[in-house]
Amino acid sequence: MKGEISRKRIAALREEMKKEGMDAYLIGMDDFHGSEYVGDYFKQIEYYSGFSGSAGTLLVVDSPEDREGSYLWTDGRYFLQASEQLEGSGTELMRMGMEGVPEIADFIATLYGEKLASANKFTLGFDGRCISHAFVKGLKKKAEERKQQADDPDIILAADRDLSGDLWQKDAEYPRPAMECRKIWDLDTKYAGAGRSEKLTFLREEMQKKGADVCVITALDETAWLMNLRGDDILYNPVFFSFLILTKDRVRLFADTKVNPDLASVAAPEGFSFEAEPYEDFWKALSEIPKEQTVMVDDAHASCRVMEILQGRDEKKLICSPSPVILKKALKNDTEIENIRQAHIKDGVAVTKWIYRMKEMCGEDRKTGEPQMTELSAAALLEDFRKQQTDYLGQSFAPIVAFRDHGAIIHYEPTEQTDVPIEFGKGDFLLADTGGHYLQGTTDITRTVSLGEPEKKKKEHYTAVLKGHLDLLDAVFLEGCAGSSLDHLAREPLYRMGLDFRHGTGHGVGYLLPVHEGPNGIRKKETKENRLYAGMITSDEPGFYLDGAYGIRLESLILSLFERETEYGRFLHFESLTMVPFDRDSILPGLLTDREKEVLNKYHETIRETISPYLEENEKSWLAKETAPF
Repeated sequence: MKGEISRKRIAALREEMKKEGMDAYLIGMDDFHGSEYVGDYFKQIEYYSGFSGSAGTLLVVDSPEDREGSYLWTDGRYFLQASEQLEGSGTELMRMGMEGVPEIADFIATLYGEKLASANKFTLGFDGRCISHAFVKGLKKKAEERKQQADDPDIILAADRDLSGDLWQKDAEYPRPAMECRKIWDLDTKYAGAGRSEKLTFLREEMQKKGADVCVITALDETAWLMNLRGDDILYNPVFFSFLILTKDRVRLFADTKVNPDLASVAAPEGFSFEAEPYEDFWKALSEIPKEQTVMVDDAHASCRVMEILQGRDEKKLICSPSPVILKKALKNDTEIENIRQAHIKDGVAVTKWIYRMKEMCGEDRKTGEPQMTELSAAALLEDFRKQQTDYLGQSFAPIVAFRDHGAIIHYEPTEQTDVPIEFGKGDFLLADTGGHYLQGTTDITRTVSLGEPEKKKKEHYTAVLKGHLDLLDAVFLEGCAGSSLDHLAREPLYRMGLDFRHGTGHGVGYLLPVHEGPNGIRKKETKENRLYAGMITSDEPGFYLDGAYGIRLESLILSLFERETEYGRFLHFESLTMVPFDRDSILPGLLTDREKEVLNKYHETIRETISPYLEENEKSWLAKETAPF
C-alpha cells in the first residue's frame, strides 16, 4: 500500500517535470541550512519514496524506458532500512560505497550523455536552497568533463523552484507541514563558558585575518553557539531557524521575530550594533551586500542558492573557506568540560538504573502476569529515568531500542508498526542507542545487553566489539592526528574474525547542540578537516550486525586530553565521559588481553565509585557485581 502511494506521488512529480521541461529532478535531505536532521517540512524524500532515514538523495528521471526512473542513494547505516521501506515504491536503492554503484554526480552525468544522444539539452531541476553548493560544484565538474570530451552543450540547472514541495503542498490528504518556529531561549554563560560578545569578537578577528568585511553564517548550530541561544525548531536538536550576517561592528540575526518579539533585547551582545530581523528577509539582505565589500562564507556547507547570490560579485571579493566557528565550537572550554562531566554522571545514573531493571526482568523471581514490555515501553522507561535527573531537557535523538534482529538495522527506530515484545531470560540481545540534552551538555550512549545467558557465538561477537572499544579508549596519539589513523584500533578485533561494521567509529558531539558535530570524527576515510585536538568530544562506537539475527554496538563519549609533550610533539589520550557498565554476561574474559582487562577494570571502578551514591541499595549491589574486576 505504501509503495503504491509512493509510485503515484512520483508519477505526479514526473508530470510536473514534463510541464517545466525538466529531464530529471533532484531532492536532497537538507533544509535551507544543510542540517543533518530536519523538520517535517523538509522531509520530501520520505513523502515521495517512503524512506525515513536521515541521509539520502532522491533522483527522479523523466520518460524512463526500461527503468523505474526513481533512485535513492544512502549509506551503509541505512541499507536494511531503505530496502524495507522502498519495497514496492518503484524507487531503486543505490547503495553508496558498494562496488558498481555510481556516485550521484556520475550517474547524472551519464543520464546527461544519454539524453544528448536524442536531444540538444539536459535540464536538472532542484530547490537551490536545499542542495549544497559543494554538490552542484561537483556536478558541474562532471558535466564539464563530458563537454570537453564530446563538445556537449552545458547542462541546464533549474534551481529556482521547489517543484516537489509545491506539489506536496497541494496534497489534500497529506498536506505539507508548516515550518516549526518556536520560542528561542538564552543559554547562561555558567553553562556556555563564554559570552556571545566574546564569541563574536573571535569571529570578527578571524574575519580581519582574512581581510573580510562581512561574514555569512548559514549553519544553525554555528549561529546558536555564537549567540548563546537555543531553540526547538527541529526535533531533538536545540537550534532555531536562523541566518547571521556579521560585519566589523554589526550583527544581523535573521530568525522568527513574530514568535520571538523580544529577541532584539534578549540576544543583544555588548560592543556590537544588533538587529533581529525576520527570517525570510535574509535572501534580500544577502543580495544587498555592497559589491565592494569582501564576503567570507563556508562554501562547503552553504546552499547552492546562497552561493549563487554571492557569486554575483568579483571573485576577489569572495572568500570561500571553512567556517572558523566549526573548530572553535568543537574545542570545549573548561566550563563546558566540567559541565559535560556532570551531565554524564546524571545520564549514567539513568541508563544504569534502566539496565538493572532490564536485567531484573530476567530473574527467577519475576512476578507472573507482569505486563509484557516492548521496545517502545522499554524506551519510555529509559526516558522516565532521565526525566528524574535535574536539568534534563529532552532526548538528543530518536531512541534506538532494538530487540533481537531489529538490532541488525543500524539506525532502527521502534514505531507502533514495528514494535515487538521483549522476551526476557532467553539470552537475546537488546540494543539501546539513546541520548539526552541537559543544561550541562549532550549525551549519546549505546549499550547492548543480553536478557539471559547468551550463546557462545554471541559472546565472541560481543567481546570482539568490546575489545575494539577498549583499544580505542586506551589510545595515546599526537595532537592533530587524523581520526582515520585511530579507526583501525576499533575494527582490528573484528577484522581478525573476518568481520566489520558499515558505519563510522566515532563522531563529534555538540554542547547542548546537535548530537553529530564536526570536524572531528573517527572513520576509515580520511579528510583534511578530520583531526583530533585537546578538548574535543568524540564517540567510540564499534559494532557488529548479523542480518536477521542481532546487532551489537557499544558507544561511549570520549574526551581528548593532554597527556605529555616531548621533542616529538604534544601527545593526547582519551577520558571516557560515559558512566555506564558493559554487559558482564556477554563478555568472554579469556579473549581479553591483560591490558584490555586493566582498562575495563579501571573504567568499571570509576563508574562504581561515581554513580553508586545516586543508586538504591539493590541497584548498588547489582552494580558492584557487574563491575567487579576481571
